[in-house]
Amino acid sequence: MEYATRDYIINTVFETNILPLTSECNTSCVFCSHRQNPPGVEVFRLPRLSLDDFKEIIDFMSPDRKIVIGESATRIIEGEPLLHRDFLGIIRVIRQKFKKTPIQITTNGVLLDERIVAELVKLGNIELNISVNCVNPLLRRQVLGLKADNIRDKICMLRNKLRFSGSCVMVPEYLKWEDIEEIVALLNDNGADVVKIFLPGYTAMSGKILDLYEAFKAAREFVKSIRDKYAVPVIVEPSFVSNLECKIEGVIRDTPACKAGIKPGDVILKINGDSVRTRVEAFDRIYRLANPSVLLQRGERQIEIKLVKGRNVSPGFVVLWDADPDMAVRIKSTVKYHGAREVLFITSELAFNVVTKLFEISGFDFNYEVISAKNAFFGGNIKCAGLLTVPDVTEAAVQYLSCNKKPDLIMLPYVMFDSRKRDLLGKSIKEIEQQLGIPADTI
Repeated sequence: MEYATRDYIINTVFETNILPLTSECNTSCVFCSHRQNPPGVEVFRLPRLSLDDFKEIIDFMSPDRKIVIGESATRIIEGEPLLHRDFLGIIRVIRQKFKKTPIQITTNGVLLDERIVAELVKLGNIELNISVNCVNPLLRRQVLGLKADNIRDKICMLRNKLRFSGSCVMVPEYLKWEDIEEIVALLNDNGADVVKIFLPGYTAMSGKILDLYEAFKAAREFVKSIRDKYAVPVIVEPSFVSNLECKIEGVIRDTPACKAGIKPGDVILKINGDSVRTRVEAFDRIYRLANPSVLLQRGERQIEIKLVKGRNVSPGFVVLWDADPDMAVRIKSTVKYHGAREVLFITSELAFNVVTKLFEISGFDFNYEVISAKNAFFGGNIKCAGLLTVPDVTEAAVQYLSCNKKPDLIMLPYVMFDSRKRDLLGKSIKEIEQQLGIPADTI
Protein backbone atom coordinates (compact mmCIF):
# COMPACT_ATOMS: atom_id res chain seq x y z
CA MET A 1 0.00 0.00 0.00
CA GLU A 2 1.34 3.41 -0.98
CA TYR A 3 1.84 6.38 1.33
CA ALA A 4 -0.07 9.59 0.70
CA THR A 5 2.11 12.34 -0.73
CA ARG A 6 2.40 15.68 1.02
CA ASP A 7 0.52 17.34 -1.85
CA TYR A 8 -2.32 14.83 -1.53
CA ILE A 9 -2.56 15.41 2.22
CA ILE A 10 -2.53 19.18 1.83
CA ASN A 11 -5.17 19.06 -0.90
CA THR A 12 -7.35 16.82 1.29
CA VAL A 13 -7.07 19.28 4.17
CA PHE A 14 -7.79 22.26 1.93
CA GLU A 15 -10.89 20.72 0.34
CA THR A 16 -12.46 19.02 3.37
CA ASN A 17 -11.12 20.76 6.50
CA ILE A 18 -10.43 17.23 7.74
CA LEU A 19 -6.99 16.81 9.28
CA PRO A 20 -5.68 13.22 9.11
CA LEU A 21 -3.19 12.41 11.90
CA THR A 22 -2.32 8.73 11.57
CA SER A 23 -3.32 5.51 9.83
CA GLU A 24 -2.44 3.42 12.92
CA CYS A 25 -5.25 1.80 14.90
CA ASN A 26 -5.45 0.10 18.30
CA THR A 27 -8.53 -2.02 17.58
CA SER A 28 -9.31 -4.83 15.19
CA CYS A 29 -13.00 -4.27 14.48
CA VAL A 30 -14.93 -7.05 12.79
CA PHE A 31 -16.76 -4.46 10.66
CA CYS A 32 -13.62 -2.60 9.52
CA SER A 33 -14.16 -1.53 5.92
CA HIS A 34 -10.49 -1.84 4.97
CA ARG A 35 -10.65 -5.61 5.40
CA GLN A 36 -13.43 -5.81 2.83
CA ASN A 37 -11.86 -3.89 -0.03
CA PRO A 38 -11.74 -5.82 -3.32
CA PRO A 39 -8.37 -5.90 -5.12
CA GLY A 40 -7.62 -2.74 -7.06
CA VAL A 41 -8.87 -0.16 -4.55
CA GLU A 42 -6.42 2.73 -4.42
CA VAL A 43 -6.02 3.88 -0.80
CA PHE A 44 -3.10 5.49 0.97
CA ARG A 45 -1.53 5.27 4.39
CA LEU A 46 -0.24 8.35 6.15
CA PRO A 47 3.50 8.63 6.54
CA ARG A 48 4.80 9.43 10.03
CA LEU A 49 4.24 13.17 10.28
CA SER A 50 5.90 15.31 12.93
CA LEU A 51 4.51 18.28 14.80
CA ASP A 52 6.47 20.55 12.47
CA ASP A 53 4.81 18.87 9.46
CA PHE A 54 1.40 19.64 10.91
CA LYS A 55 2.33 23.27 11.55
CA GLU A 56 2.70 23.62 7.78
CA ILE A 57 -0.36 21.53 6.86
CA ILE A 58 -2.65 23.42 9.25
CA ASP A 59 -2.04 26.60 7.24
CA PHE A 60 -4.29 25.14 4.55
CA MET A 61 -7.31 24.79 6.86
CA SER A 62 -10.24 27.20 6.96
CA PRO A 63 -11.23 28.98 10.19
CA ASP A 64 -14.78 29.36 8.85
CA ARG A 65 -15.63 25.65 8.90
CA LYS A 66 -15.51 23.08 11.68
CA ILE A 67 -12.12 21.36 11.83
CA VAL A 68 -12.56 17.59 11.84
CA ILE A 69 -10.04 15.01 13.05
CA GLY A 70 -10.38 11.23 12.85
CA GLU A 71 -13.04 11.04 10.12
CA SER A 72 -12.48 9.17 6.88
CA ALA A 73 -13.67 11.14 3.86
CA THR A 74 -10.95 10.49 1.30
CA ARG A 75 -8.64 7.66 0.24
CA ILE A 76 -6.38 8.28 3.20
CA ILE A 77 -6.78 5.52 5.78
CA GLU A 78 -7.77 7.18 9.03
CA GLY A 79 -6.68 5.50 12.25
CA GLU A 80 -7.06 6.38 15.93
CA PRO A 81 -5.94 10.04 16.28
CA LEU A 82 -4.90 9.70 19.93
CA LEU A 83 -2.19 7.26 18.85
CA HIS A 84 -0.16 10.13 17.40
CA ARG A 85 2.62 10.90 19.86
CA ASP A 86 2.08 14.64 19.39
CA PHE A 87 -1.73 14.52 19.52
CA LEU A 88 -2.15 17.23 22.15
CA GLY A 89 0.60 19.34 20.58
CA ILE A 90 -1.26 19.28 17.25
CA ILE A 91 -4.53 20.32 18.90
CA ARG A 92 -2.71 23.15 20.69
CA VAL A 93 -1.26 24.39 17.38
CA ILE A 94 -4.71 24.35 15.80
CA ARG A 95 -6.23 26.27 18.68
CA GLN A 96 -3.38 28.79 18.70
CA LYS A 97 -3.95 29.52 15.01
CA PHE A 98 -7.75 29.30 15.04
CA LYS A 99 -8.93 30.76 18.35
CA LYS A 100 -12.66 30.11 18.01
CA THR A 101 -13.09 27.50 15.29
CA PRO A 102 -14.92 24.38 16.52
CA ILE A 103 -12.83 21.22 16.56
CA GLN A 104 -14.46 17.79 16.29
CA ILE A 105 -12.43 14.68 17.16
CA THR A 106 -13.61 11.16 16.38
CA THR A 107 -11.99 8.53 18.59
CA ASN A 108 -12.69 5.08 19.97
CA GLY A 109 -11.99 6.55 23.41
CA VAL A 110 -9.62 3.78 24.50
CA LEU A 111 -6.72 6.16 25.15
CA LEU A 112 -8.71 8.92 26.81
CA ASP A 113 -7.48 9.83 30.29
CA GLU A 114 -7.93 12.65 32.79
CA ARG A 115 -4.90 14.54 31.47
CA ILE A 116 -6.11 14.55 27.85
CA VAL A 117 -9.66 15.48 28.82
CA ALA A 118 -8.43 18.34 31.05
CA GLU A 119 -6.27 19.71 28.23
CA LEU A 120 -9.12 19.55 25.70
CA VAL A 121 -11.40 21.35 28.16
CA LYS A 122 -8.76 24.03 28.61
CA LEU A 123 -8.36 24.57 24.85
CA GLY A 124 -12.12 25.02 24.48
CA ASN A 125 -14.77 24.56 21.78
CA ILE A 126 -13.87 20.91 21.25
CA GLU A 127 -16.38 18.10 20.89
CA LEU A 128 -15.75 14.37 20.73
CA ASN A 129 -17.41 11.62 18.72
CA ILE A 130 -16.86 8.39 20.63
CA SER A 131 -17.10 5.16 18.64
CA VAL A 132 -18.41 3.05 21.53
CA ASN A 133 -19.71 0.08 19.53
CA CYS A 134 -20.35 -2.02 22.64
CA VAL A 135 -20.11 -1.77 26.43
CA ASN A 136 -19.97 -5.38 27.62
CA PRO A 137 -16.26 -6.37 28.07
CA LEU A 138 -16.72 -9.78 26.44
CA LEU A 139 -18.44 -8.23 23.43
CA ARG A 140 -15.77 -5.55 23.15
CA ARG A 141 -13.17 -8.28 22.93
CA GLN A 142 -15.13 -10.10 20.22
CA VAL A 143 -16.15 -7.06 18.19
CA LEU A 144 -13.20 -4.70 18.69
CA GLY A 145 -10.40 -7.11 19.60
CA LEU A 146 -9.76 -5.36 22.94
CA LYS A 147 -8.41 -7.46 25.79
CA ALA A 148 -8.67 -5.06 28.72
CA ASP A 149 -10.73 -1.91 28.46
CA ASN A 150 -13.47 -0.14 30.39
CA ILE A 151 -15.39 2.19 28.12
CA ARG A 152 -17.78 3.07 30.95
CA ASP A 153 -15.00 4.88 32.83
CA LYS A 154 -14.01 6.78 29.67
CA ILE A 155 -17.57 7.98 29.02
CA CYS A 156 -18.14 8.92 32.68
CA MET A 157 -14.93 10.96 32.52
CA LEU A 158 -16.54 13.29 29.95
CA ARG A 159 -19.67 14.10 31.92
CA ASN A 160 -20.11 17.87 32.42
CA LYS A 161 -16.66 18.50 30.94
CA LEU A 162 -16.74 18.13 27.16
CA ARG A 163 -19.50 18.04 24.59
CA PHE A 164 -19.61 14.60 23.05
CA SER A 165 -21.71 12.20 21.01
CA GLY A 166 -21.48 8.45 20.69
CA SER A 167 -22.04 5.80 18.08
CA CYS A 168 -22.15 2.10 17.42
CA VAL A 169 -22.20 -0.14 14.37
CA MET A 170 -25.16 -2.48 14.38
CA VAL A 171 -23.47 -5.86 13.85
CA PRO A 172 -26.34 -8.39 13.98
CA GLU A 173 -24.18 -11.46 14.53
CA TYR A 174 -22.72 -9.95 17.72
CA LEU A 175 -25.06 -7.28 19.07
CA LYS A 176 -28.65 -7.70 20.19
CA TRP A 177 -30.96 -4.72 20.62
CA GLU A 178 -30.46 -4.87 24.40
CA ASP A 179 -26.71 -4.43 23.81
CA ILE A 180 -27.38 -1.32 21.75
CA GLU A 181 -29.78 -0.01 24.37
CA GLU A 182 -27.01 -0.45 26.95
CA ILE A 183 -24.89 1.93 24.84
CA VAL A 184 -27.76 4.42 24.57
CA ALA A 185 -28.35 4.32 28.34
CA LEU A 186 -24.66 4.89 29.12
CA LEU A 187 -24.43 7.84 26.77
CA ASN A 188 -27.76 9.28 27.91
CA ASP A 189 -26.81 9.11 31.59
CA ASN A 190 -23.54 10.92 30.98
CA GLY A 191 -24.91 13.80 28.93
CA ALA A 192 -24.14 12.86 25.33
CA ASP A 193 -25.60 15.14 22.66
CA VAL A 194 -26.57 12.44 20.14
CA VAL A 195 -26.33 8.68 19.65
CA LYS A 196 -25.84 7.38 16.11
CA ILE A 197 -26.56 3.80 15.11
CA PHE A 198 -24.66 2.98 11.94
CA LEU A 199 -25.89 0.21 9.67
CA PRO A 200 -22.98 -2.04 8.62
CA GLY A 201 -21.82 -1.91 5.03
CA TYR A 202 -20.72 -5.30 3.73
CA THR A 203 -18.93 -5.64 0.41
CA ALA A 204 -19.07 -8.84 -1.61
CA MET A 205 -15.60 -9.67 -0.20
CA SER A 206 -17.01 -9.93 3.34
CA GLY A 207 -19.09 -12.99 2.57
CA LYS A 208 -21.89 -11.48 4.67
CA ILE A 209 -25.44 -10.74 3.58
CA LEU A 210 -27.54 -7.97 5.11
CA ASP A 211 -30.50 -6.25 3.50
CA LEU A 212 -29.77 -2.60 4.24
CA TYR A 213 -33.37 -1.45 3.92
CA GLU A 214 -34.70 -4.16 6.23
CA ALA A 215 -31.92 -3.37 8.72
CA PHE A 216 -32.90 0.31 8.57
CA LYS A 217 -36.55 -0.48 9.26
CA ALA A 218 -35.61 -2.68 12.23
CA ALA A 219 -33.31 0.01 13.62
CA ARG A 220 -35.98 2.69 13.25
CA GLU A 221 -38.47 0.50 15.10
CA PHE A 222 -35.93 0.04 17.88
CA VAL A 223 -35.36 3.80 18.12
CA LYS A 224 -39.11 4.37 18.24
CA SER A 225 -39.47 1.82 21.06
CA ILE A 226 -36.94 3.56 23.33
CA ARG A 227 -37.70 7.19 22.42
CA ASP A 228 -39.64 7.94 25.60
CA LYS A 229 -37.06 6.28 27.88
CA TYR A 230 -34.08 8.49 27.06
CA ALA A 231 -33.58 12.21 26.55
CA VAL A 232 -30.65 11.81 24.15
CA PRO A 233 -31.63 11.86 20.45
CA VAL A 234 -30.95 8.54 18.69
CA ILE A 235 -30.68 8.44 14.90
CA VAL A 236 -29.92 5.77 12.31
CA GLU A 237 -27.41 6.22 9.48
CA PRO A 238 -27.49 5.85 6.58
CA SER A 239 -31.11 6.93 6.51
CA PHE A 240 -33.55 6.13 3.73
CA VAL A 241 -34.91 9.66 3.33
CA SER A 242 -37.81 9.78 0.88
CA ASN A 243 -38.81 13.46 1.11
CA LEU A 244 -37.37 16.90 1.87
CA GLU A 245 -39.65 17.72 4.80
CA CYS A 246 -37.60 19.25 7.61
CA LYS A 247 -38.74 16.95 10.41
CA ILE A 248 -36.99 17.23 13.77
CA GLU A 249 -35.57 13.84 14.78
CA GLY A 250 -34.41 14.89 18.23
CA VAL A 251 -33.50 17.80 20.49
CA ILE A 252 -30.25 18.06 22.43
CA ARG A 253 -30.55 18.91 26.10
CA ASP A 254 -29.82 22.45 27.35
CA THR A 255 -29.63 23.96 23.86
CA PRO A 256 -31.54 26.87 22.26
CA ALA A 257 -33.93 24.41 20.59
CA CYS A 258 -34.62 22.66 23.88
CA LYS A 259 -35.21 25.94 25.75
CA ALA A 260 -37.51 27.19 22.97
CA GLY A 261 -39.70 24.09 23.29
CA ILE A 262 -38.98 22.44 19.96
CA LYS A 263 -39.97 18.75 20.05
CA PRO A 264 -39.16 15.62 18.03
CA GLY A 265 -41.67 15.31 15.21
CA ASP A 266 -42.00 19.07 14.67
CA VAL A 267 -41.61 20.16 11.06
CA ILE A 268 -39.91 23.45 10.19
CA LEU A 269 -41.97 25.40 7.65
CA LYS A 270 -40.47 28.91 7.66
CA ILE A 271 -37.51 30.81 9.09
CA ASN A 272 -37.94 34.56 9.57
CA GLY A 273 -40.97 34.32 7.29
CA ASP A 274 -39.17 32.54 4.43
CA SER A 275 -40.11 29.00 3.44
CA VAL A 276 -37.53 26.23 3.61
CA ARG A 277 -36.98 23.62 0.93
CA THR A 278 -34.84 20.96 2.60
CA ARG A 279 -33.56 19.84 5.99
CA VAL A 280 -30.02 20.93 5.14
CA GLU A 281 -31.20 24.41 4.12
CA ALA A 282 -33.27 24.82 7.29
CA PHE A 283 -30.48 23.74 9.63
CA ASP A 284 -27.81 25.84 7.88
CA ARG A 285 -30.01 28.95 7.84
CA ILE A 286 -30.87 28.68 11.52
CA TYR A 287 -27.22 27.93 12.37
CA ARG A 288 -26.07 31.16 10.71
CA LEU A 289 -28.79 33.44 12.12
CA ALA A 290 -29.05 35.14 15.49
CA ASN A 291 -32.41 34.77 17.29
CA PRO A 292 -34.38 33.46 14.28
CA SER A 293 -38.16 33.13 14.31
CA VAL A 294 -39.19 29.61 13.31
CA LEU A 295 -42.63 28.51 12.15
CA LEU A 296 -43.31 24.88 13.08
CA GLN A 297 -45.97 22.37 12.13
CA ARG A 298 -46.87 20.31 15.20
CA GLY A 299 -49.63 17.86 14.45
CA GLU A 300 -52.64 19.83 13.23
CA ARG A 301 -51.46 23.26 14.37
CA GLN A 302 -48.72 25.73 13.51
CA ILE A 303 -46.52 27.29 16.19
CA GLU A 304 -44.08 30.19 15.87
CA ILE A 305 -41.14 30.24 18.28
CA LYS A 306 -38.00 32.33 18.66
CA LEU A 307 -34.66 30.57 19.05
CA VAL A 308 -32.45 32.61 21.37
CA LYS A 309 -28.97 32.02 19.98
CA GLY A 310 -26.00 33.78 18.45
CA ARG A 311 -24.81 33.73 14.85
CA ASN A 312 -23.01 30.56 13.73
CA VAL A 313 -24.18 28.68 16.80
CA SER A 314 -25.79 25.25 16.59
CA PRO A 315 -29.53 25.42 17.35
CA GLY A 316 -29.45 22.04 19.10
CA PHE A 317 -31.98 20.07 17.10
CA VAL A 318 -31.16 17.01 15.01
CA VAL A 319 -32.36 16.35 11.47
CA LEU A 320 -31.45 13.72 8.92
CA TRP A 321 -29.24 14.73 6.01
CA ASP A 322 -31.00 15.26 2.70
CA ALA A 323 -29.82 17.83 0.14
CA ASP A 324 -28.45 21.34 -0.13
CA PRO A 325 -30.50 23.48 -2.57
CA ASP A 326 -27.28 25.28 -3.50
CA MET A 327 -26.39 22.10 -5.39
CA ALA A 328 -29.10 23.00 -7.91
CA VAL A 329 -27.49 26.42 -8.41
CA ARG A 330 -24.12 24.81 -9.11
CA ILE A 331 -25.75 22.35 -11.49
CA LYS A 332 -27.39 25.15 -13.51
CA SER A 333 -24.01 26.86 -13.84
CA THR A 334 -22.27 23.66 -14.95
CA VAL A 335 -24.98 22.77 -17.48
CA LYS A 336 -24.81 26.30 -18.90
CA TYR A 337 -21.02 26.05 -19.17
CA HIS A 338 -21.37 22.88 -21.27
CA GLY A 339 -24.23 24.35 -23.32
CA ALA A 340 -26.26 21.21 -22.64
CA ARG A 341 -29.98 20.83 -23.25
CA GLU A 342 -30.35 17.11 -22.43
CA VAL A 343 -28.68 15.99 -19.20
CA LEU A 344 -28.38 12.55 -17.62
CA PHE A 345 -27.76 12.50 -13.86
CA ILE A 346 -26.34 9.29 -12.43
CA THR A 347 -26.50 8.98 -8.67
CA SER A 348 -26.33 6.27 -6.02
CA GLU A 349 -29.22 4.08 -4.90
CA LEU A 350 -29.22 5.75 -1.48
CA ALA A 351 -29.35 9.28 -2.86
CA PHE A 352 -31.80 8.67 -5.72
CA ASN A 353 -35.02 9.69 -3.91
CA VAL A 354 -33.57 12.85 -2.40
CA VAL A 355 -31.89 13.96 -5.62
CA THR A 356 -35.11 13.38 -7.56
CA LYS A 357 -37.16 15.39 -5.06
CA LEU A 358 -34.68 18.27 -5.04
CA PHE A 359 -34.59 18.48 -8.83
CA GLU A 360 -38.40 18.59 -8.97
CA ILE A 361 -38.40 21.92 -7.12
CA SER A 362 -35.25 23.40 -8.69
CA GLY A 363 -36.76 24.94 -11.83
CA PHE A 364 -34.23 23.59 -14.33
CA ASP A 365 -34.55 25.09 -17.82
CA PHE A 366 -33.10 21.97 -19.47
CA ASN A 367 -34.40 18.45 -19.94
CA TYR A 368 -33.03 15.80 -17.63
CA GLU A 369 -33.37 12.28 -16.32
CA VAL A 370 -32.05 10.79 -13.09
CA ILE A 371 -30.96 7.17 -12.82
CA SER A 372 -29.14 5.26 -10.09
CA ALA A 373 -26.03 3.13 -10.50
CA LYS A 374 -25.44 -0.04 -8.53
CA ASN A 375 -22.22 -0.33 -6.53
CA ALA A 376 -21.27 -3.39 -8.58
CA PHE A 377 -17.53 -3.17 -7.92
CA PHE A 378 -17.86 -3.32 -4.13
CA GLY A 379 -21.06 -5.38 -4.23
CA GLY A 380 -22.80 -6.64 -1.11
CA ASN A 381 -25.15 -4.07 0.41
CA ILE A 382 -23.06 -1.03 -0.55
CA LYS A 383 -25.31 1.67 -2.01
CA CYS A 384 -23.53 5.01 -1.44
CA ALA A 385 -22.17 7.54 -3.91
CA GLY A 386 -18.74 7.73 -2.29
CA LEU A 387 -18.07 4.10 -3.23
CA LEU A 388 -19.24 4.25 -6.82
CA THR A 389 -16.57 3.64 -9.45
CA VAL A 390 -16.12 4.60 -13.09
CA PRO A 391 -17.11 1.07 -14.26
CA ASP A 392 -20.28 1.27 -12.12
CA VAL A 393 -21.54 4.51 -13.64
CA THR A 394 -20.39 3.56 -17.14
CA GLU A 395 -22.42 0.35 -16.97
CA ALA A 396 -25.48 2.29 -15.78
CA ALA A 397 -25.05 4.77 -18.65
CA VAL A 398 -24.65 1.99 -21.24
CA GLN A 399 -27.89 0.36 -20.06
CA TYR A 400 -29.68 3.71 -20.23
CA LEU A 401 -28.36 4.47 -23.72
CA SER A 402 -29.52 1.08 -25.01
CA CYS A 403 -33.10 2.35 -24.98
CA ASN A 404 -32.83 6.15 -24.73
CA LYS A 405 -31.36 8.93 -26.82
CA LYS A 406 -27.89 10.24 -26.15
CA PRO A 407 -27.72 13.19 -23.69
CA ASP A 408 -25.50 16.23 -24.16
CA LEU A 409 -23.97 15.84 -20.72
CA ILE A 410 -23.62 13.25 -17.97
CA MET A 411 -23.38 14.52 -14.39
CA LEU A 412 -22.00 12.37 -11.56
CA PRO A 413 -21.64 12.66 -7.76
CA TYR A 414 -18.50 14.64 -6.91
CA VAL A 415 -17.86 12.42 -3.87
CA MET A 416 -16.89 9.47 -6.06
CA PHE A 417 -13.85 11.39 -7.30
CA ASP A 418 -10.79 12.99 -5.73
CA SER A 419 -9.41 16.40 -6.70
CA ARG A 420 -7.85 14.88 -9.82
CA LYS A 421 -11.27 13.56 -10.90
CA ARG A 422 -10.15 9.96 -10.26
CA ASP A 423 -12.24 7.30 -8.57
CA LEU A 424 -11.26 4.72 -5.93
CA LEU A 425 -9.68 2.58 -8.65
CA GLY A 426 -7.59 5.46 -9.93
CA LYS A 427 -9.77 5.69 -13.05
CA SER A 428 -10.41 9.13 -14.50
CA ILE A 429 -13.74 10.71 -15.36
CA LYS A 430 -12.26 11.16 -18.84
CA GLU A 431 -12.50 7.39 -19.33
CA ILE A 432 -16.28 7.75 -19.16
CA GLU A 433 -16.20 10.50 -21.78
CA GLN A 434 -13.95 8.44 -24.07
CA GLN A 435 -16.03 5.25 -23.78
CA LEU A 436 -19.42 6.91 -24.19
CA GLY A 437 -18.49 9.86 -26.39
CA ILE A 438 -20.38 12.21 -24.05
CA PRO A 439 -18.96 15.02 -21.87
CA ALA A 440 -19.07 14.22 -18.14
CA ASP A 441 -18.87 16.48 -15.11
CA THR A 442 -19.63 16.32 -11.39
CA ILE A 443 -22.49 17.64 -9.27
